[in-house]
Amino acid sequence: MDATLSDLKERIEAAGTIVIVSHDRPDGDAIGSTLALGLILEKLGKAVTLVNRDPVPESLVFLPGSEKITRLTAPLAADLLVVLDAAGKDRIEAAFWEHVAAIPTVINLDHHISNTGFGDLVHVDAGAPATGQLVFQLARVAGWPLDAAIGENLLAAISTDTGSFRYPSTTAATMRIAGEILDLGVDVGPVNQRLYESYPLRRVKALRRLLQGMRLDFGGRCASVKLPLALTRELDLQLGDTEGVIDVIRAIDTVQVAVFFEELPDGKIRISSRAKEPRHSVGAICARFGGGGHTLAAGARMAGPLDAAEERFLAAVKEVLG
Repeated sequence: MDATLSDLKERIEAAGTIVIVSHDRPDGDAIGSTLALGLILEKLGKAVTLVNRDPVPESLVFLPGSEKITRLTAPLAADLLVVLDAAGKDRIEAAFWEHVAAIPTVINLDHHISNTGFGDLVHVDAGAPATGQLVFQLARVAGWPLDAAIGENLLAAISTDTGSFRYPSTTAATMRIAGEILDLGVDVGPVNQRLYESYPLRRVKALRRLLQGMRLDFGGRCASVKLPLALTRELDLQLGDTEGVIDVIRAIDTVQVAVFFEELPDGKIRISSRAKEPRHSVGAICARFGGGGHTLAAGARMAGPLDAAEERFLAAVKEVLG
């Protein structure tokens, strides 16, 4: 059912044992939201288990509590499951749902307009630029205490999903919340340095190789790059190493739509896309291929091979660009 933040507060406070999970291949919002809510609930005396299929990206391990996130490998009993930043159950591995089948109540807290509405208590606010903002608002509605460690995680969540507060989804409320987070004692300089200025060399090498193969199509209005599995293995790329690549090509002045194609070990092609204007909705494009997200930022997974998926998706982009 649709639930208010007050509804979520009541259900969370009534639970003694809580599992928190975010989508597979977690980004800054997924990790930051998970850690922030986990630390908040621990301060409330809850027994909390933080879970993800994938390890915390190297660029985010500095966040307070990152070592608490583990992979669930066996059935787990709890009073409550909180799912953060996942638009659908399919964004989380099937084995996880088997392991938590005995948990009686599921909270779905998210900001994706494509959210499928799964769960028992559903709070989806597509106007929020990040799930981290919703976690902050939940804490404020509930009157739960916050501290600098929680604030660091919230700042990472909100900053990464707003492109350092550059994306149009950033609202006045977002900026006010950022100010309140800094008031908790968060030192924004070191946090941003770790988020945006501490990349491993392999990440820069990957960017160089990807840009060498960049395509410009449709009069320069679409830029795209593709990452074959062979290159991933050659450079020993880790989870998170390609974050931000799409923003580099999106920044080209003529580009209206940017696309990143990544070949995965299972043969599927992971697609990330960005648009500069709502009339070129990448959310609508990705929905055609079983994906989703936001109007200006969305993703999908397609069957391979890589080149064939690239051509199919770019043909859809061409239709949207007109």
